[in-house]
Amino acid sequence: MNIPQIASKKMIQISLLSFLSLLIILGASASSGNDAMAAGPSSTTDYFNCTPTGVAAFIDRVHVRCSPAAPGNIMYFAYCSRSDSALASRFLSIFTTAKVTGKNLDIFYDPNDDSGTACGCSTSDCQVIWGAEVNP
Repeated sequence: MNIPQIASKKMIQISLLSFLSLLIILGASASSGNDAMAAGPSSTTDYFNCTPTGVAAFIDRVHVRCSPAAPGNIMYFAYCSRSDSALASRFLSIFTTAKVTGKNLDIFYDPNDDSGTACGCSTSDCQVIWGAEVNP
């Protein structure tokens, strides 16, 4: 082998080691996330097809207002933002996209979850969500 071939082989080895290291780091960071989020929603998960009529961001939550209201007179679906501001931003982006484009949302939630009271989501008309999807 000549010098350029040896150098090329070394670069390939270094590149492969770098790639494998990156995969290991990404795998470790993904597995070290919040166990509650990894477990997903409870078995009582439900969804509602929402026509968004309003989107709002507060210091402790983001929410979308739906019309008509979901069963139980639930017109607001919220994500409490203090625990994960990045996820709150993603929800806000999804809500805003649906509102601006005139598309409906599928909102995924647990109707038995009343944890939203901690962030101003009233049990009489608001439900905490764990997922949202803009309809085609």
